[in-house]
This record gives sequence, structure tokens and C-alpha cells, in this order.
Amino acid sequence: MSDKRRARFSSIEGIERDDLPLAFEVWLEEQYHAPWATRETMKLSQHLVRYMGASSTYNLSLGELESLVQLNPEETRKTLAVMQSFGAVDGYTIDRLAGVNVQINLSYHQRLKVLEAKRRFAAVALGKRPWIKAAEPKTQKLEPAA
Repeated sequence: MSDKRRARFSSIEGIERDDLPLAFEVWLEEQYHAPWATRETMKLSQHLVRYMGASSTYNLSLGELESLVQLNPEETRKTLAVMQSFGAVDGYTIDRLAGVNVQINLSYHQRLKVLEAKRRFAAVALGKRPWIKAAEPKTQKLEPAA
């Protein structure tokens, strides 16, 4: 990712850049299914993932969040505070002129999910189906001849 990016993972240790789209999906899925998730956290999470996946490094401004995500500056601050308190975000700064900076937390568990999914995709690409267990060979008991 570019150094100019306003939203990024604070750590992607163990994950390659090619795996970032998969990491986006894993992180976003966890945000949607979190027991503390609200409509606002889901909308902001979706926008942050779209922003991180975009090729351009446009400014992540409060005006943009207000128009695209329908969150005013106070709602944005409250939503990021909730996300930080539950560990989805490591930190954030909000500046009316500079915009919003967000350090997203990709937890150890989420990184393991990304690596496991990557391993399964690689197996599928090789024609294997790791989700199907091989059937145990059936053995017949031979009765002694009388």
C-alpha cells in the first residue's frame, strides 16, 4: 500500500500484499458478524475496505464520509471510537482539514483465517478438494472356512 493511504492495516505480518483482498474480506466479515456491530460500523467498515482496495490514494475526508456513508463528523468519531474499543481499529485521527486516518487491526486470528483460506484456494487450484475427507477403506471380515 502507498504511504499516502489514509486507512490501512496496522500490521499484516505473515500476509503478502497479494493476499490483501482476502484480508479485506475476512476483516469485513468479522465486522458484520460482531455482536457489537451497528448499522454505522457496517457502513464505515465497508467504505474503509473499498478505500483500501482502491488504486488511488484520494483523501479520506469528513465531507466524503458524510456524502457517501451518510455519517456526520460526530457519528464518524463515535463509530470509530466503538470500533477501537472492540479492537477492530487500533487508532484513528480526525482532522477537519487533513481528513480521517485509520489504523485497522487485523487480529492474529483473522490473519490465520486469511492464511488458511489461501492454503485452501491453492489446493483447489491444484485440483484437490481439502474440504472433503477421504472415505475410509472398507474391510471385510473373512470368516474361517468350516
